Amino acid sequence: MSPVPRAALRAPAVLAHARLTVVSSDSHRLHEEVIAAGGIIQEGRLERWNVTQTAEVLAAASNAEAPDSIRQRLADLWPQLTRPLLAALEARGRDRTESVRKQLTDRAEDETAKISAILRDLEAAIRAEINSPPDPQLPLFTDAERDQEQRNRDALAGRLAELPVELARETEAIRRRYADPQPRLFPVAVTFLVPEGLA
Repeated sequence: MSPVPRAALRAPAVLAHARLTVVSSDSHRLHEEVIAAGGIIQEGRLERWNVTQTAEVLAAASNAEAPDSIRQRLADLWPQLTRPLLAALEARGRDRTESVRKQLTDRAEDETAKISAILRDLEAAIRAEINSPPDPQLPLFTDAERDQEQRNRDALAGRLAELPVELARETEAIRRRYADPQPRLFPVAVTFLVPEGLA
C-alpha cells in the first residue's frame, strides 16, 4: 500500500501487476515485460485508468505505509475489486500484445532482410573467388596441389549452389518463429494507492 500526493490522486486506487510474455507457436519467448492496470475506487467499484494515468500515479507513489484503518477498509473491499481488476489487467495485456505483434512483424522483416543481405554478400564473395583467374604459378604446383586447388573451387561452387536453399530455409524459420505470437499473462502483485493524509 503506497501513499500518493493528493494532487495526483483524489481517492484510493488499486493496480494489478503482471508479467506479459509473448511466445511463438513453438514456445520461443519473443517478448517479455511487466504491465500494470487498474484504477480509482469509487463507491466500492473500480473506474479504470488508461496507461498514462496508471504511469503518472505510479510515478507519484511513495513507499510509506498507509494507516491501518485504511488498509482494513481496502482489504474489506478486495472481494468486490478482484474481478474488475483482473479484467482491467487482461484488457491491458490484450492491448499491449497487439502493439507487440506489430513490433514482431517489423522484427521478422528486419531479420529476413539481414539474413538476405548476409547471404548476398557471401554469394558475391564466392563468385568473385570462383571467377578470379587461376594462380599464375599453377603450372609450377605439384599434382596434389593442383588437385587441391580444383577441389577448393568445386567446394566453392557447391556452396554457391546451396545458398538459395539456405536463404529459403532461414527465411521460413524466421517467418515460422514470428507467426501467430501468443500472449501469456502471469499476475504477480497488487498495489493499493491512497491519497496522502487519508485517515
